[in-house]
Amino acid sequence: MTLVLIVLSVIGFLAVYVGPLSWIATLTFNEFTLEERQVVFHPSPGEYWRIITPIFLHFGWLHITFNCLWLWELGALIEQRLGGVLLLALVLLCGSGSNIAQAIYSGPSLFGGMSGVVYALLGFCWVYNALLPDGRLWVPRPIIIFMLVWLVFCMVAPTELLGIGSIANAAHFGGLVLGCLLAAPVALHRRGASPGGGIDKEED
Repeated sequence: MTLVLIVLSVIGFLAVYVGPLSWIATLTFNEFTLEERQVVFHPSPGEYWRIITPIFLHFGWLHITFNCLWLWELGALIEQRLGGVLLLALVLLCGSGSNIAQAIYSGPSLFGGMSGVVYALLGFCWVYNALLPDGRLWVPRPIIIFMLVWLVFCMVAPTELLGIGSIANAAHFGGLVLGCLLAAPVALHRRGASPGGGIDKEED
């Protein structure tokens, strides 16, 4: 499942730089056209796939590279320990939620990327391991701190002036919150299902 998500992200990246504009407009949260070199957004009722498909669009080599690296690390960790079905459910729920959060915050705009999902997976691992410290979803503390510091930095710093470009901060924050919230019932369920209600001792 992790590999499938990475492949779809690469396809979305190629669609941005190789495919016609209509491909991008089909995958964005809001349908748009280019009129006299201006982006014009249009209503797209009934096109519900747009809630999730922006996560596969990537704008730039660094954007796709870092997102795929984090997806490979965090997504593979969750898939190997808790299964591909759970990973897919997290991606669909948190990807949709982070996209909606960004659309509400920024209004009609062009945004995309797997970053909101990456932050959701980070939050999921963080809270899961805090509630059920069996080591199954352990992520080194320096990585968690770095990701949280980067999130805050992007929210408060003028990233466009620093040459980083526009950042979908609402998607990042929304994904993190959703991942943390979804981790609680999963961890508590597994803790309750373990013998004696304790820590799961199953070895991988």
